Amino acid sequence: MHGYTYKGPVNCTRQPDSHNLNGTTAIVTGGANGLGEAYVRALVAAGVNVCIGDIDSKRGKELELELPGTKFVQCNTASWDDQVRLFREASEHSSSGRISYVVANAGIHRPDGVFTYDGNNGEPEKPDLSTIDVNVNGTLYTTKLAMYYFIKQNGQTPSAEQEDTCLVLIGSGAAFLDVPRTPQYDASKWAMRGIMHSLRRTAFYYGGRVNVISPWYVRTSILSEETFNSIEGLGIQFATVEDAGECLIRVLSDKSINGKSLFVTARKWAERGYMDLDLEDYDGIELLQEMQEEQMRAAPPEAGLFV
Repeated sequence: MHGYTYKGPVNCTRQPDSHNLNGTTAIVTGGANGLGEAYVRALVAAGVNVCIGDIDSKRGKELELELPGTKFVQCNTASWDDQVRLFREASEHSSSGRISYVVANAGIHRPDGVFTYDGNNGEPEKPDLSTIDVNVNGTLYTTKLAMYYFIKQNGQTPSAEQEDTCLVLIGSGAAFLDVPRTPQYDASKWAMRGIMHSLRRTAFYYGGRVNVISPWYVRTSILSEETFNSIEGLGIQFATVEDAGECLIRVLSDKSINGKSLFVTARKWAERGYMDLDLEDYDGIELLQEMQEEQMRAAPPEAGLFV
């Protein structure tokens, strides 16, 4: 594993070779439904042992019974204690005690009180920030624990003996595009890119990688069926859960993919339903590249690495 360098966009046109994932262990938060379930199924198909963390115990237990090599742990990702327990049980679930991959998928989408106008009530009402609690704070808990286990397993000095580890943060089209009326959700998904940018230059010290997967519209329970029908009625094509699952396997199975954002799209935009938008390194924008170089001089990755 080498330090982060930009090597151009990821080739997303070939089918991933997942043989190197067989026998490893992964955690998927929010893994009992929707896209989380798709990630779990793709991992299981690749021979990965998966620990599913989700607040939905009924569906989580059903998946544990259905899918070999899975373990369900009831977990509210907004709770630090719940996530500590999730990682501990995932380590116990692993035959080697190692956690190789963590998919920080848990997230919610709710009517946004930050956007809502309260003027008719006379006074502004304090907004419910539970979307931030789950989507940002919960993901930061997941990130902290993933880094802890990766460093504990591989040490803090790069070496040929370090085994590959990867944290995958789940973003959204809202991490790149204007999505009106949902400032909390949009902020939380832009935050996934911010976390990745903060970590991608230091992850290699412990054999680690960090990437973002951002899905386009996919039919899951995150929005109502009425909303999806309305969007589809406009002629907008959706991405699929199957392509999202393959995108995850593409990221995990290729050790050269670090510090990237892959976008799960409608097939009309990408041959396999996902692509590298190539927006994370300002390729060809000389001024921003110069600013990035000076930022690295001011805050070099190796300075105070784990202090």
